[in-house]
Amino acid sequence: MPAMSFVPNSLFRGRARKVAVRVVASAVMVVYSILTVFPFYALIIRSFVPTKESTKLHLWLPKTQEVSMEAEVGNLAVFYNLDLRDLKDALGIPQTEFIMARTRLREIAAKYELPEDRIRAFFAGFYRYNGWKTLLAGRLYGTSFWGALLRTLAITVCSLALLILLSIMTGYGLAGLRRRYQMTVYNIYLLQMVIPGMLILLPQYMLVQAFLRLFPGYEVEGPTRTVLQMLSLVLINVKGTALSVMIFTSAISSIPQDIEHSAMIDGASSLQYLRHILLPLLKVPIASLVVIMLPLIYNQFLEPYVYLDPKNSTLLPFTQSVVGQFSTNFQVIYSAIVASTLPMVLVYLIFRQFFVEGVMAGAVKG
Repeated sequence: MPAMSFVPNSLFRGRARKVAVRVVASAVMVVYSILTVFPFYALIIRSFVPTKESTKLHLWLPKTQEVSMEAEVGNLAVFYNLDLRDLKDALGIPQTEFIMARTRLREIAAKYELPEDRIRAFFAGFYRYNGWKTLLAGRLYGTSFWGALLRTLAITVCSLALLILLSIMTGYGLAGLRRRYQMTVYNIYLLQMVIPGMLILLPQYMLVQAFLRLFPGYEVEGPTRTVLQMLSLVLINVKGTALSVMIFTSAISSIPQDIEHSAMIDGASSLQYLRHILLPLLKVPIASLVVIMLPLIYNQFLEPYVYLDPKNSTLLPFTQSVVGQFSTNFQVIYSAIVASTLPMVLVYLIFRQFFVEGVMAGAVKG
């Protein structure tokens, strides 16, 4: 009888222990997920918070506020990026009319015999959606969000594609490190890892500018200057990257040379070997390099800020340009940050399967 009662008790204790472990693990995962998602949630909420309440932490959308008729158009233009041309068009005021910065909305209604409800209708949702309206529909300091986004995507895609291509070719040439010159070239690439980027910023800038001035039309503002400046960023992103060379040199060195010899015996050229045999075997290093370099290139600030004109800026310099000397529309900044992260989220959601397959391709042999 004691033995028969001991077995059920031990089983019950084991099951209770497993349930307790599962409950604790689930609670930890839920708390960790909330802590991970909360900054993004708070950032989205803040994109709907007026600038005057930007110092407060809002956990939900604030109540909609009406613009006071005692508000001055100068303050609305400075703190909320109100375009007076749009205001005049909406209210039927001639563009030639001059409105002083200290003029109140009530004074405008009285001067031009406008009903106050019409002015309130124009400013409906002004405080809540001001950041998104200003960001998506307007031009800030000579450039627009959509232009900055397209330039960022173009530079990122071209940089990654060219970086992968050049890194594969470099790794193919240095694979095995069997000769002295290969080791010398490999060490030169590794030298970049110990040289701070700020140390070579000025000589690199002077060198790039001297190169770009060789092209006619670079000194004149226009499409040629824009394309050449974007090209300079692509070249800077792909120049002698030590990390990519290390990844592909190691990966290609691990591939047996018998595969290449067999391809050559069958009549394949070096280019055909790279295209049809080597490239499919490099899914893991390509996926690894994309995962590492994609956010770094997409979120660049210093290089675009230095090499691009303000009208041709990418997303981060564009967001920084909203910061003013005397006033800042923080709602636009938060909206720009949210909007700039959405493409990266979409890329992950769409291509996450390819990333996982590429990373797991070499995890199991056979």
